[in-house]
Amino acid sequence: MRHYGFLTSIVLLMVCSAASAQAPAPVKQQDRARWIQEIRTYKHDFIAKELSLTKEQQRKFFPVYDQMEDEIERINMETRELESKADQPDASELELENAARTIFEQKRAEGQIEMTYFEKFKEILTPQQLIKMKNAERRFTQNLVNSHRRTRPRHSNNTN
Repeated sequence: MRHYGFLTSIVLLMVCSAASAQAPAPVKQQDRARWIQEIRTYKHDFIAKELSLTKEQQRKFFPVYDQMEDEIERINMETRELESKADQPDASELELENAARTIFEQKRAEGQIEMTYFEKFKEILTPQQLIKMKNAERRFTQNLVNSHRRTRPRHSNNTN
């Protein structure tokens, strides 16, 4: 099972970057945090609907789910930082090899986190909801991508 948290992170960064590129002033950290919280709330609503979660399930599930997402996001941020450092012209072969190994191991680390949380989720969700959860995550990410495509400015190829 592939985790689409990384893809969601990339989409969030693309949307943030696009918004900040079009904005006359830099996006404030407070505004970015508020925007990310809005996305998280939207994701909660989407998943709750897709899984038909009861209010009690939502109360138990989302704090655990958010912990998992935060752990995965931390790994993604560390990997992006490592990629940036490895992209320096003075990086040694050993540094590059270690960076590459870590980058390639990222998915395994994400999978380990997911399996740890699977044990917690199965105490809250039914087996059918557990299966639907991965599909709901993919659909949420696809909705974000589609929304981003609809809102970005279109560039004309006309040079008249």
